[in-house]
Amino acid sequence: MDVLTHLFLPITVAYAVRPCLFPSPWYFALAMFAVLPDFDKLLGIPGLLHSVFAVGAIGLGVGLIERRFSGVTTYATVATVFLASHLLLDFLDGGPVTFLYPFIETGVGLEYPTQIVFGDTVQDAAVRNPLPRVHAGATNSSREAYSLVNGYGILSALVFATVYLGLEPRRTPED
Repeated sequence: MDVLTHLFLPITVAYAVRPCLFPSPWYFALAMFAVLPDFDKLLGIPGLLHSVFAVGAIGLGVGLIERRFSGVTTYATVATVFLASHLLLDFLDGGPVTFLYPFIETGVGLEYPTQIVFGDTVQDAAVRNPLPRVHAGATNSSREAYSLVNGYGILSALVFATVYLGLEPRRTPED
């Protein structure tokens, strides 16, 4: 999945659900946690940061830091949700996501083989393979290229802009 989708889809959902968590645009920098798991490719260890153990450890670390300096863990929770959203989005996009790395290096993801097949007449239409299926396999250990931007990422950015600009005038101090 591309970087823009990982950035904008979770921040859009978070802002639409809880705009009070973002009192200034600077708080949107928390969305960087949503792309952090892809840094395992830069480290040369694909799967390392696509693990529930890594998400838990990073979330715990951020939580301890926030609690130490502010006495709460509000934004650590948001950061952890953004980290976990990366794993969920990659899983839904086909993965494979190594949820249990380093104990299990095989990843899983969903495939959507559904097709509508048309025959010779209008009444001749059928749905083939209607259910998604789980795909298991090794992660891509290649360090050649990864998707930076695609149409879904652009769409996610546009939806975020629409939600942000649409909700901004309605925000009240009670939020």
